[in-house]
Amino acid sequence: MASTEDHLPSLSDVDLPAAGGRKRMSRRTKTVLNIVAGAVLLVVVAVVIGGCWLFRESENMAITKATYEAVVVGQPEPAAKKLLPYGQSKIAAKLARKAGLTVKQDRAACRHYLSRDDHATHPGHLLVYRVCFAAQVVAAKSRLEVGNLAPRGPRSTDRPEH
Repeated sequence: MASTEDHLPSLSDVDLPAAGGRKRMSRRTKTVLNIVAGAVLLVVVAVVIGGCWLFRESENMAITKATYEAVVVGQPEPAAKKLLPYGQSKIAAKLARKAGLTVKQDRAACRHYLSRDDHATHPGHLLVYRVCFAAQVVAAKSRLEVGNLAPRGPRSTDRPEH
């Protein structure tokens, strides 16, 4: 009599699925997934670099009201620059330019800073401090409220101090 083992197929006769019962990915699918993973990685790296730049920029973009008040018109430029952060806020300078203010005022080079602790009186506005230097002294300083700068037109309040 024949044993039951004679009726069972051998392992070499049966097509077994890939490991875990899954189908293998095609070369095209792997390539697309690698490209997508690379793109996601590039976006993550760009966000990290942008965040680092913004953090570094934030050190130079804002000053306190006390620092602004410590700078006096007529004060020597080196003494005033010791109180102010190195550089200026590129963001605040762009906001001031959009509001119709120039980087130079009466041949004075101006630096712009966002307010770190004081707030604008109108909702949706930003408070920008502008300090202008001419002839090695602080020539002028202004406290500006720069509004929501939509294309409708510039809005700002310029209060020069002398």
